[in-house]
Amino acid sequence: MSLHGIGVDIVDIARIQRLLDRHGERFLARCFRPGELGSAADGRDRFGLAARVAGRWAVKEACLKAMGGDLRGIPYADIEVSREQGAGPSVTLHGRAAAAHADRGGGRILASLSHERRAAVGMVVIEG
Repeated sequence: MSLHGIGVDIVDIARIQRLLDRHGERFLARCFRPGELGSAADGRDRFGLAARVAGRWAVKEACLKAMGGDLRGIPYADIEVSREQGAGPSVTLHGRAAAAHADRGGGRILASLSHERRAAVGMVVIEG
């Protein structure tokens, strides 16, 4: 395995809660794909919506960092973070994010996220 990129990001859950309080559905629709938040959006998530959003946001930021270069202008919704029951997170790229990833040589994207009471952290490794 060769390493193409690595990124890490930490997000304050209270900051995400303030964004949700202020912008609600508009914020979620702008930054996440339909269905991306899964159980978080229906209120049955053990962490709560703000923590789930923070975790996915951290992975999105970590993915951009792992891709490297100037990636401004890539919509957060172009980086989809999903998680199947009993499995770790996975990243699927769409639109401009997929094009930028391909331009940089592509590679398999591995992701991890974790929550603490006040923060969520995301890490992404891109294999070359």
